[in-house]
Amino acid sequence: MKIIKPILLGYQEKVSSEEGWIYEPKYDGIRLIVGNSFSYTRHGTTNRFPELLFSVPEVLLDGELIAPGTIAPDDFEGVMSRFSGNKEQEVIFMAFDIIAYKNETITSYPLEERKGLLTEALSNIDSIYFNLVPYIYTEGEAVFNLMKENKMEGIVAKRLNTPYLSGKRTDNWRKIINWSYHDCIVSKVTYGPLSVQLISVEGDYLGSVRIGFTKEIKDEIQSRTPPYVCKVKARGCHWWKITDTSNIFNRKKRPNQLRYGRFSVIIYFSIALTNYLL
Repeated sequence: MKIIKPILLGYQEKVSSEEGWIYEPKYDGIRLIVGNSFSYTRHGTTNRFPELLFSVPEVLLDGELIAPGTIAPDDFEGVMSRFSGNKEQEVIFMAFDIIAYKNETITSYPLEERKGLLTEALSNIDSIYFNLVPYIYTEGEAVFNLMKENKMEGIVAKRLNTPYLSGKRTDNWRKIINWSYHDCIVSKVTYGPLSVQLISVEGDYLGSVRIGFTKEIKDEIQSRTPPYVCKVKARGCHWWKITDTSNIFNRKKRPNQLRYGRFSVIIYFSIALTNYLL
């Protein structure tokens, strides 16, 4: 089967409830395209997930591979552990769209028709490792509040009656992030290249930020002498560390550490940091 690039999400800052839209949970895992005999990420094909093989021919699904969590329904550390080779880690594929069905590419079909075919395809696959991502019409704020209660990353808003735009970033699909804000301290700044080390107000090491510096933020950093207090805008309700910010698949989470640090152009109190993942 021909490899098709996944549709990419746009961004919406504030949640809304609109007619003509559906709203889904945004799971924290690995974006995956799954066919009956193969799977692939945006970075290439993979054979790491044999439980996702199925016998129904000519079906191509789009979704998020997750590991069940205890604090939240999804555990990013768990799914990355599995991707790194831990075969004991359970994973589940949360399907939210269908790209091909019954020997036909159906990317031109409207979203609501694809949703119906996705439900039919998952019924035919009949596997405990495949689940349908739930969605609700119009009530975006209600879905978002539920995601906040469950400590999830946010939601995705999708415009009805739109095609699947393979490989394109589109405003028809919008991620709305469940941001949280945390006090921390800039403990050390190094130059060449610029790197800012962060610790918690209790003194625990959180991580270092090495990218995303605007001229405004660089000037602010250079005018100050550590230590000083800042606020971090974090994605979801947890903090992680990333060992190599250039590679999405080198992430290793640690409790209460940065997952991905980037400076924001907005200054809160003394200075602000933004923590988010593409």
